[in-house]
Amino acid sequence: MKLMMVIVQDQDYAKLATRLIQNRIRATKFETSGLYSNKKNVTLFICVEEEQQERILTYIQESCTEREEICEVWEYNGNMMVQAEKTLKIGGATVFISEVNQIMKF
Repeated sequence: MKLMMVIVQDQDYAKLATRLIQNRIRATKFETSGLYSNKKNVTLFICVEEEQQERILTYIQESCTEREEICEVWEYNGNMMVQAEKTLKIGGATVFISEVNQIMKF
């Protein structure tokens, strides 16, 4: 089995969640935020059989799009931290996949 840790932007989550629910893929949802951009994210933990992995990656690619937005960020200007507006690429998805050795449910 594989554990997929999927980080998507909040505005991409609804489309991805619909695809997962329609295909009976179970996930655990955590509400998170980016450190640099401070944008809201959703992190999903999905435990799947290896043969389902590619199908789920396709759902993620189709549901989560990268785009540019102007964001307020904190940056170091050489003396102190200051707030600045930057155009950042946000969205898309970050996926970590690891091997699951054992699952226990109580």
